[in-house]
Amino acid sequence: MTIQTNELIEYFATSTIEFRNAFQTTLPSGKLDSNRKTASDVCGFIIPLKGNARFSLDGVPYHIDQHTIVHAGRDMNIKIKTYDTEWVYAVIHYEVIEADDKFKGFIDKHFSIELDNMEDILKIIEQLLHKNMNPDHFSQFELKVIFMSLMKEILNGARNSQYNFTLQQVTKIIDYFHSHYEEEIFISEVADMFNIDRRRIAYLFEKITGMTPVQYLMHYRVSKAKELLAITDLTIAEVAEAVGYQDNFYFSRVFKKVMQQSPSQYRKLNKR
Repeated sequence: MTIQTNELIEYFATSTIEFRNAFQTTLPSGKLDSNRKTASDVCGFIIPLKGNARFSLDGVPYHIDQHTIVHAGRDMNIKIKTYDTEWVYAVIHYEVIEADDKFKGFIDKHFSIELDNMEDILKIIEQLLHKNMNPDHFSQFELKVIFMSLMKEILNGARNSQYNFTLQQVTKIIDYFHSHYEEEIFISEVADMFNIDRRRIAYLFEKITGMTPVQYLMHYRVSKAKELLAITDLTIAEVAEAVGYQDNFYFSRVFKKVMQQSPSQYRKLNKR
């Protein structure tokens, strides 16, 4: 399962957690490793260092590659299958000292975190694994600092990854608007076409553009209408139809709402 980035950030922002230990493991290619469990008293992150594998927790499989980190809860059944190359991964254990009631169940949850780039995370993991071998108190203090740096990098990476995915979705819909603005467009049909809930489309558009999809399409159609009014001799009704409005009176109301002047007034002032 996946988790919403904002929920993940809230969980770690409001919970008191402490680093416990870290280790690195290598499994050969074509290996099936099972009959193991996660630790019974701590949670952990499984972070790939090299290669990829299928990592199952309580029967739920995750494909872990260089863009995926998996969070494991307590006392979960583990099953790992490697592919045609060896798989090297790190396990970072932490303990939840205190958590809000809404997040108490996270210690028994497993989920994946998708990231665009793990380069900086891997550098921090290297530091963590190196310091983890030192028994002196100052190194133990440094481990806490490094662990929090790791958490910051994971959360920041997850947030950026989610934003990039959101931007991609909105960009695809905007491209569709730009290619089909002269046609009749229903947001519900666009939502179905891109397999996104209609309310989510509205949320994503507001987040990226500051407008709803309807507002964005309206402004884009008006911008195209402005061009036609300025450089062609099409009638107002023909301009309306060319930009996706079958009712030229409705088009005129929309145009005036956006431009604070009627199409004919705009043409008079801007005809080339």
